[in-house]
Amino acid sequence: MPVIAFFAFRHFGSGMLWMAVKLGGAAMFGLLLPETIATNIRKRHLTQVEAGVADALDMLVICADAGLALEAGLARVAQEMDGLNPALSKELTQTSRELQIGSDMRQAMEALGLRTGLDPLKRLSTTLIQSLHYGTPLTQALRTLSGELRQEALVKFEERAGRLPTLMTIPMILFILPCVFLIVAGPAIINVLATLHGQK
Repeated sequence: MPVIAFFAFRHFGSGMLWMAVKLGGAAMFGLLLPETIATNIRKRHLTQVEAGVADALDMLVICADAGLALEAGLARVAQEMDGLNPALSKELTQTSRELQIGSDMRQAMEALGLRTGLDPLKRLSTTLIQSLHYGTPLTQALRTLSGELRQEALVKFEERAGRLPTLMTIPMILFILPCVFLIVAGPAIINVLATLHGQK
């Protein structure tokens, strides 16, 4: 970036101070831009992953009810989620491949939660590990977790909907009230101006 800035802005400003400002600014821009882009891409990826966890759990419950083992169920869910949620499909596919190459179930599921850092996937990995360790019914645990995630998503949606009136106050004041004022007070103002003009 400093090289590009040197040739692109060589006709703007002169002297060592301007040169230092241009090169220093370009260097800072070059350092911060890749991290900002990567952070935004990761945030979008994690948002998409989190949005599809509940649906993936429902599919995993169906696979477990159909008699598939957990490894085969994860692979099947990853395949089915490819068209609906590619980000979550990639995460599940990676976990499925780790299981296929002989990785321990506990390590693979913990890696899924740590890799994404998302609370729903951490809870999923904890649920699966505890289910395998204590021998509790897998489908019941997954159904319970899926219901909790959907309830939490509904609560978040209601919270966002509850903030809408507050967020709409400023646009209403700026855009709607002036129009209402013009419609209501406009004729009166025109009559007053016409009366004043007639008196003159």
